Amino acid sequence: MAAREKGENTYLGFEKEVLDKLDLIIRLLSLSIVKDDELRDQVKKLSAMGFRPKEIAYFLGKTPNHIRVLLSKSRKREQKVKTSD
Repeated sequence: MAAREKGENTYLGFEKEVLDKLDLIIRLLSLSIVKDDELRDQVKKLSAMGFRPKEIAYFLGKTPNHIRVLLSKSRKREQKVKTSD
């Protein structure tokens, strides 16, 4: 029984390692998509890709609060454009 548990733990460790590497690949690809954009456009695109402000902040070297402010301003700007049409 102990050998079986050890095998399962090894498999779970391998699975976690694969998932972590896939996550890293996804993040790197996401950053390569936004690399030439302005900060606010980078934030909007990464948010649209499903990343949370904390993750976006980590990618871009900013604080999560800064990212939240940029997202909020972006939403307000979009709302203003919609209402003026």
